[in-house]
Amino acid sequence: MSQTTFHQFIKFSTDAYGLERTLRLLQSLTQLLLSYPSLPLTLLPFLGFPPSKIPRSLSPSKKATLTQLKSRLSLGRRYFRLFRFLESFSQSYDKYIEASAKSAAEEGGDTTNKGKSKGKKRAGLGWVVGLLLGGIGVEKWMEIMSKGFNGVYYCAETATFVDELGVEGLGVWGRGLAEKVMREGNRMWFFALVLGVLAGGWRVGRVNGEVERTRREIGHLEKEVRRERGMVAERGRVPPPTVRGKGKGGWEEERWREQEMRLERVRVGEKKVEELRGRLEGLVEERYRVGRRAVADLLDMGVPGKAVGWVPFSTGVVSVMMLGSTWLTGLEVWEKCGESVRKSAAKGEAKAKPKSE
Repeated sequence: MSQTTFHQFIKFSTDAYGLERTLRLLQSLTQLLLSYPSLPLTLLPFLGFPPSKIPRSLSPSKKATLTQLKSRLSLGRRYFRLFRFLESFSQSYDKYIEASAKSAAEEGGDTTNKGKSKGKKRAGLGWVVGLLLGGIGVEKWMEIMSKGFNGVYYCAETATFVDELGVEGLGVWGRGLAEKVMREGNRMWFFALVLGVLAGGWRVGRVNGEVERTRREIGHLEKEVRRERGMVAERGRVPPPTVRGKGKGGWEEERWREQEMRLERVRVGEKKVEELRGRLEGLVEERYRVGRRAVADLLDMGVPGKAVGWVPFSTGVVSVMMLGSTWLTGLEVWEKCGESVRKSAAKGEAKAKPKSE
């Protein structure tokens, strides 16, 4: 394990999101074990255990222990999400302001008085229509609503936190009403995940279109660069002319200038190709991350869907889906921690580097 990976692990294990994902991973594994108790038992023969001494199923006491462990892990995760609804509502509002400002800037681009009045007219109805029907507008609108629904779910979790503690004589809603509040909260979570999947799919399609356009542009530029380089090679390199003016010297100068123009186009084309390749790498990375998040949201839909009875999956299937979504979202947190460690290391190296006189 490298030093960077070690520091990344420390960052992940002490980060609130990382700890919450770790507890969720353990919770999903515990729930999976309760749903399929014979699954780990099938591995015991490969570890050297005699088949005759392997139990066929978990004992009632072990099931009770795992059930209690799952409940405690679920409660432990709620400590990290206690006031997360503030973050979700804030993100929803920020996305709304960003989309509104962008739409107003696009509609009111004319700086004349007539253009300003026209922009003001479009900023109301035009912005709403663009937000609901425009390409990026629809995507932003789904993200805004997804964050808002997610905030309502976290708000329900926070409101029922005291009742979930299970302390005798301490409660806010009462057990029955708290369960109803959480059922409604799970509905809001389900809506948030549906919108998140739709927004992610929309964005993946948009980014995929940009990827294809960039690849075509790179191919066109590479073809042009090869053509210009081939023309120079075919005609032969011409040294800088030593004789200026008419006659033979003028002809040599003309050929040399044409050659330099072609070489300049080659240099500009190669530089543009490198820039486009860097942009292409960023777009491919963005498509992967957005697609991964959409898949995680799709898998997560089984948890609230099962709680409100909207999905026909068994508890075991939901456990597998929960395990998969936890792994995908945990990778996202792991990568963010690694990026933070690398930025801190780069900043430390910059400070330690002696200043040049």
